[in-house]
Amino acid sequence: MLLITAAFGENIKELSIETTLSNQDYSFYQACYNDTNIHSRVNSLHPRLKGKIPKMMCWLQAPGFDYYIWVDSTFTILDGFVDNMMEFVDEDYDLFLFAHTKRNSIKDELDYINLKMSQGVKYINDRYDGELINEQVQLYLSDETFIDNSLFAGGCFMYSNRLIQNRDYNLMTDWLLHNTLYSIQDQLSMPYLIHKHQIKYKVYPHILMKNNFLVHDFGMFF
Repeated sequence: MLLITAAFGENIKELSIETTLSNQDYSFYQACYNDTNIHSRVNSLHPRLKGKIPKMMCWLQAPGFDYYIWVDSTFTILDGFVDNMMEFVDEDYDLFLFAHTKRNSIKDELDYINLKMSQGVKYINDRYDGELINEQVQLYLSDETFIDNSLFAGGCFMYSNRLIQNRDYNLMTDWLLHNTLYSIQDQLSMPYLIHKHQIKYKVYPHILMKNNFLVHDFGMFF
């Protein structure tokens, strides 16, 4: 298993791991990206878009793992993390996600972002001003085969190597493409792309922002 995280830009917290990552069936490795160990690409990539590359494409640089786990650097990993993340690995799923804490559809998320932007909320405007979020969601909702009834947290997820078996085109390559073409709000694209690629996925029963194995540093956002 490969644990992946990234911290690019100024005043960004590195992922904290306060437990041993181990399991009797899998060996654990870490890929922790930051501005000191990877090319900066300061002239071509904003740190937020740069962070999407390891988040969505680390498997390309580090092939051969059975599972890949992404954790935002704003978290601290505690005891119980491995057991909870691997709870359903023996079942027939290729993607393991946490449900969004507060909203249940991409339309709800879009409405929330637009509301906060209209209110001048700095955290939201700094990230999404100029992004094609309205056009993006309109595109997804125009697909009559897509039912907009799910939204996932993007801070932590796990996927199997079956998900990226086709190295030329898969959910992850498509996810990066949509982040590049439309917006870096990757929660907006994930539900639609799961539908498009017909992915077998499992939603964890835990709340990402309120559990006993991952602690989020809310102070990073305010």
